[in-house]
Amino acid sequence: MSSPVCLIQPPFTQLNTPYPSLYYLKTFLEKQGQQVIVRDHSIGLFEKIFCRAGLEKIFAGVEPHDPIAERFFSEADRWINMIDRLISFLRGRDREWGHFLTLANGVLPGGPRFDACLENFGGSPLPEDAPLLAGKLLADMADFITQALDPNFSLVRYSGNTGAGLRGFDDLKQSLEGYILKNFYRPYLEEEWDRLTGIFNSPEGRLAESPFLIGLTIPFPGCLAGALACGASAKLRFGNKAAIIAGGGYVNTELRFMDDSHIFDYVDYLSFDRGYGSWEAILDQNNRDGSIIYKTMYRSDDGKIIADPAIICGGIKNDANDFARFRRIDDESIKTIFPDYRDVDFSRYLYPVDDVNPMHRLWSDGHWLKAYLAHGCYWHACAFCDVTLDYIRSFAPVDTAALFRHLAEQAEQTGVHGVHLVDEAAPVSSLIQLAQLNRDAGLPLTFWGNIRFEKSFTPDTAALLAAGGLVGVSAGIEVATDAGFKRIGKGIALEDVVRACAAFKEAGILTHAYLIYGYWDEDEQEIINSAEILRQLFAAGLLDSAFWHQFVLTRHSRIYAEWEKGMHRTLQVTDSNTAKNSGNSRPPVFALNDLSFEGETQFNKYTEPLDRLLVSWMTPDAADLWSEASINPFLSESDPQGRMAQGQADSAAMGPVRAAFPFKVKEPSVSADLVADILDAYARERDEGRGAVPVNNGTGKNGTADRVIFLGSRPRMSGAGDGVDLWWRWQLMDHALKIRDDPDTKSEKLMNLLKEISHHNSFTASDLYKELTSTLGADSVKKAWRTLRKGGLAVY
Repeated sequence: MSSPVCLIQPPFTQLNTPYPSLYYLKTFLEKQGQQVIVRDHSIGLFEKIFCRAGLEKIFAGVEPHDPIAERFFSEADRWINMIDRLISFLRGRDREWGHFLTLANGVLPGGPRFDACLENFGGSPLPEDAPLLAGKLLADMADFITQALDPNFSLVRYSGNTGAGLRGFDDLKQSLEGYILKNFYRPYLEEEWDRLTGIFNSPEGRLAESPFLIGLTIPFPGCLAGALACGASAKLRFGNKAAIIAGGGYVNTELRFMDDSHIFDYVDYLSFDRGYGSWEAILDQNNRDGSIIYKTMYRSDDGKIIADPAIICGGIKNDANDFARFRRIDDESIKTIFPDYRDVDFSRYLYPVDDVNPMHRLWSDGHWLKAYLAHGCYWHACAFCDVTLDYIRSFAPVDTAALFRHLAEQAEQTGVHGVHLVDEAAPVSSLIQLAQLNRDAGLPLTFWGNIRFEKSFTPDTAALLAAGGLVGVSAGIEVATDAGFKRIGKGIALEDVVRACAAFKEAGILTHAYLIYGYWDEDEQEIINSAEILRQLFAAGLLDSAFWHQFVLTRHSRIYAEWEKGMHRTLQVTDSNTAKNSGNSRPPVFALNDLSFEGETQFNKYTEPLDRLLVSWMTPDAADLWSEASINPFLSESDPQGRMAQGQADSAAMGPVRAAFPFKVKEPSVSADLVADILDAYARERDEGRGAVPVNNGTGKNGTADRVIFLGSRPRMSGAGDGVDLWWRWQLMDHALKIRDDPDTKSEKLMNLLKEISHHNSFTASDLYKELTSTLGADSVKKAWRTLRKGGLAVY
């Protein structure tokens, strides 16, 4: 008989929508006959803190100790009286309160972030500004809690700095005693266990006496402390009646080389990689007798860590204990299992607007059904990326049609029609199919996600994706120079980035770019050149937002794998727990992913100037938002170098890249017109391509004939007699064909033809051109073709 399962998301993740991994696992386990419930402790704990009773507890738990804290205490009653309406407003309800908020008449409390935002609105915000002001109020209270009570607390993580790069388990224990975990999460867990006992012991529950399973997902370092607190509480309450399994992104990347067994005081099993096969193996076996369990790590009764060798060496295939069956389960499930969100109460989640940037708002300002079009990355070759891990290297696309049907049903049942594609990089062909299916169905979904900026994203492809519901894309540029692309094996050139971004922006799709600086072999010239090219991309209107990351050498990257083979001789890895440097005297390893290398700290000085540049390019009135410390005085002491003078900020916002750096840097060595020149060539080739007629049965991508689709509105006829105008709308403009010589008959045929190619069809460009020639005549077809191509006839 099967065991009941409770899947738990520990705090903290996004507040606007549930994290997807548990909902994939829920579908899988229910297909295996398990009774499954899902609990999101991230939103649950948030609700316990940010309510009247929660703030009363917060203010009672701390003494005033600095002027900023004094302000919050002076307005404590206002905060307590306001908080429930603030949260209701952030949930999309109580819209009337937004008008009250934007009066900005001092009746409501505030904080440094709220004050700075209000000042940016000139002290007179409009009702449409209320969501941003409300988000700043929430962030102010979170800052106060962090400063006054619990330095580990944050709205979207807990002890994230501790979890990231952690080596020994002892460093984690202090965060488990933090104020929020002790005074809010542990009491909340006791309430949860009472509810869980009631569910599993109810007449509907399958088992009242047999052990049940608790699954914890740890996608990020900031969820680690909460997961362990949850595991400890469950063990205290249920003892051996509950088996606790932990998995997720943090486990997969950080704990593969673990030989410190302390985590097994909190959980019983660690599940690696895709998770489906591991869970099936645990359900089959569910013991700790010292035998190997597929893609699973645990501590045996005699205290030894037992792990499937494939966890460390992904190439090892162990056929013992029916491992081949579990691999088949993994391989099949990643293609056929889709997340089930039907039981989610989306009304609990927020719309926390924290930025005026429209692309940034996609992450938080909306409820999203998260899903992927493919497991893994189809490129999986970038030098900095964790390409040795299964979730990157093992590429397997799902059945796009089946996924679309599932998501459309989910949208109908949940009322949430937004889809966030969480692929490493969504395949172009899958995106096109999803867009076509969605368009044919009347656009029941709106979607966005991560891609690669590459040649396949032509103007026509981007137009088709936009017509099919795509609203935004994010992608890695990493090093915005051609030399940098080649060095890291990105597989694209700067020209590809410019052209893809131009295609997306022409189609009205938002664009976001990720960049990395501080590679072990990077010099200052490349950093400055990359920043200059990024400036040009923003100046040309090709990007809506971007984000700089400082390079981190990881244990699972291609760079490290090559270093182990003796390559990259100038790379000096200094981490004491690497394969080359470890010895018998080293302390036990808990987490191992981020590695230190000689010279990495020399790049720290670029962090703030590069961030300043981004703010100036992305944000109106950037000088007023120049540094986070200027918004959050709680953080002012963390900026010992001081902020730039106002004049410097203004200069950097309007002038060259070098103006943002408070120290001397090199001039960019790339042309100031580099991006503009690429963009000019792109526009010429785009226009020439739209004017060119198909020749013979020319082939396009992948050696197949180019297909066509008409994206314009339904054509209408106007006029009579000697000439008829066949007109339609596309991209906010009217387009028309003047038809003479038997205009009624030809217009009718052309209208039917365009209707036929407006959806899925088998027409190639050559086929269509032949049909148009037959309908309009050889003398008129070329002009008609050019008009159609400019008016929404996409060739892809």
